[in-house]
Formats: sequence, C-alpha cells, structure tokens
Amino acid sequence: MLHGNRVPVLSLALASGAVDAFTFLALGQVFTSNMTGNLVLLGVSAGHGRLADAVGSVVALIAFTCGLGAAFRFLGRLTGWSARIRVAVGVELVLLTGLAVAWALTQVSGSEVADEVRLVMIAAAAVAMGVQSAVTHRLHTFVGSTTFITGALTSSLFRHLTPGTGEPHLAGLIAVLLAVVCGAAAATICVWTLPAAAPVIALAGVTTTLVASAFVRPPRATPP
Repeated sequence: MLHGNRVPVLSLALASGAVDAFTFLALGQVFTSNMTGNLVLLGVSAGHGRLADAVGSVVALIAFTCGLGAAFRFLGRLTGWSARIRVAVGVELVLLTGLAVAWALTQVSGSEVADEVRLVMIAAAAVAMGVQSAVTHRLHTFVGSTTFITGALTSSLFRHLTPGTGEPHLAGLIAVLLAVVCGAAAATICVWTLPAAAPVIALAGVTTTLVASAFVRPPRATPP
C-alpha cells in the first residue's frame, strides 16, 4: 500500500466493517458491504423455505451492484486521488449521512422501523459500499477493495508464498483486517449502548478518508 494512501484506505476499511455490523444487527441481519455473506444468507433463507427473510439481502445485492456500476462509469479510467475520486467518496458520505439521519429519527420517535424504511436504509448503505468498492479499486492499492477482504488476503498470501509475484504487503493487510474488525466492534458497542448514534462510526471513517486524502499528492498526468 502506498504510504500516502494508508490512512484513507484504513479509514474506509473501518467504515466498511462498521456499516456491515450496523446493518446486520439493526436492519434485519443483512450485509451491505460483504456480498458473499448476503448470498449465503439468501441460500440459508431458501433452505429454510423462508424467502421473505431474504428480501433485505436481495435489495442489498442489487443496490451494491448499482453503486459499483455507477461509480465505475463516473470514474472511468481515473486512478489515484483525483477530484472525481473525492466526489465519489463525498457521495458515499452523503448516502451514509442520510442513513444516519433516518435511523436517528426512528430511534427518537421510539416507533418500530417500517419494512419499507428499513429496505430504503439497506439500499442506501449498499449503494454507498458499492461506491467505496469502486473507489478503492481505482486507488490501485494492494487491498483492491475494502469490501472484499477475502480477495486481499488471498492475493497477499499468494505473493508471500510465491517469490517473484509481487510485494505481499503483509503489514498493510493486517492493518486493514484490524481496521475492519475495529469498525465492526465500535458499531456493535454503539448499537447496544447508544443505538441512535450507531451509524456515526462509518461516517467518521469516511470523513477521515476525505480529510486525509487532501494530503495525498495527486497522480502525475499521463500524456495522451
């Protein structure tokens, strides 16, 4: 991982862990960052004959794909911390802010979250994570995506065990893994102790990313 990208990428990893923990615990056991987990939950629901339980997972999968596709189209071939990359992270921040506000309002009112509202919140979080995945892919760090940690782990261990295939970046990988765990742990504590503020953990991570990215030098322009 490039030194200048370390703080922004770790902050996004923390946000990813926080969002998944929040949506799983507070929005009906659904992942909005980990799509493999959603597919497993969909299979479990189908195996139990309770497909209605999988609606949230299906919404998250579709929304994540839409966010990913839209972000890739918007970013084009850009790499590094260009203005468009920052705009994409800003869109993620707006989506998570909307999620946080909607969640806080439901907590203040004390009423149960309606299914329609819950699905909208799931969709907002999943679109945000799709955008984040596209952003980290375009940053060209070894981790590839802060929402696809299995791939980063596989690639890093392959490089470590197969000489001549690239730098494994084991220290950076461990840092990313710890960031995901810390984000999930912090969001979990908030869900149980201060529920209305639970989404704020992810907001803090993405905000830190935007601030830290301002100190990363822009990529050199390549001749046409």
